[in-house]
Amino acid sequence: MENRPLHPNGEAQDQVILPLRVALGICVSGIRTRLGRSVVTLLGVALGISFLMAVLASVHIQRAMRQDAAAAREVERRLAAVRGEVGSLRGKTVLVVAAEREVDRGFLRALIAQGATVCHAQDAPQEAAAQAHAVLLLAREGAGLPAPVLGTIRQRPVLTFERPSAQVEELIAAQGGRIRHLGIELRPDELARARERETLARYRLYWILAVSLLITVGSIANAMLMSVTERFREIGTMKCLGALSSFVVKLFFLESSLIGLAGSVIGSVAGAAFALIAYSCTFQAARVLAAVDFGALAARAGLCVVAGVVLAILAAIYPARVAARMIPAAALASNV
Repeated sequence: MENRPLHPNGEAQDQVILPLRVALGICVSGIRTRLGRSVVTLLGVALGISFLMAVLASVHIQRAMRQDAAAAREVERRLAAVRGEVGSLRGKTVLVVAAEREVDRGFLRALIAQGATVCHAQDAPQEAAAQAHAVLLLAREGAGLPAPVLGTIRQRPVLTFERPSAQVEELIAAQGGRIRHLGIELRPDELARARERETLARYRLYWILAVSLLITVGSIANAMLMSVTERFREIGTMKCLGALSSFVVKLFFLESSLIGLAGSVIGSVAGAAFALIAYSCTFQAARVLAAVDFGALAARAGLCVVAGVVLAILAAIYPARVAARMIPAAALASNV
């Protein structure tokens, strides 16, 4: 229950509750006054969040680089398969049906780099389609065949890397064409081993994230506990001047939020930059920057900022409430 000053006639008066704007001004002034200690606390928050962000960014970059390497291997495998069917690609014309995915577009760029001429079936005239040495069916399941293709499949092989729909297969067979499936289908035991590797990698990721989160919580909690605990005498002084216990708690929550926000932003940027620089030293910087999805990386940084602010506030709850409940005389006599 709050202590209330007595009026000269003996009646208790309501204490003035300062608005949030005033409390925020007091927090900023206090941070400036204790700039050295505030910087130390901010660095504690920043170090914890930078470690968490570095782990999240490293996981994201590793996944992006694995996908980039897998796409490069797939392009090389497709090039080798097409060369096995039509021979040297230089000077050859290839009719392409529905290149929808990034790996398909990368494959077409590689074909052009090898000297082949790529014509898209949707835009190719009948004359260009008739001169094609092969038809590449890159459409997804259920896609149909444009009219220019139907006039050429009797004389040209239809190459595909994924099983087309039954409707497309029947249409090609009715036109007297032949499908050459160049894809690689894994055996059941290979699929089982691949799923097992994915499961182990996922559990390993969970373990790394749990350890990094624990380190982050410990770092932030230690910094905030020390920041609040060493200010018991200041709290006693404020209470002697008439500050409400709720106002004292509000002050520390605001201060922890500001320090947590600033430290989390600095830590997120530092952690992401460290991961990008580290992987750029291992791989080519241009390759890393091209493979990374910066939107997903920014989402992880935002998550780290939110986590840092929440952890900073949670770390300040217990010591702030203990300090706010202290008797002013006992708080002033504290040597912490």
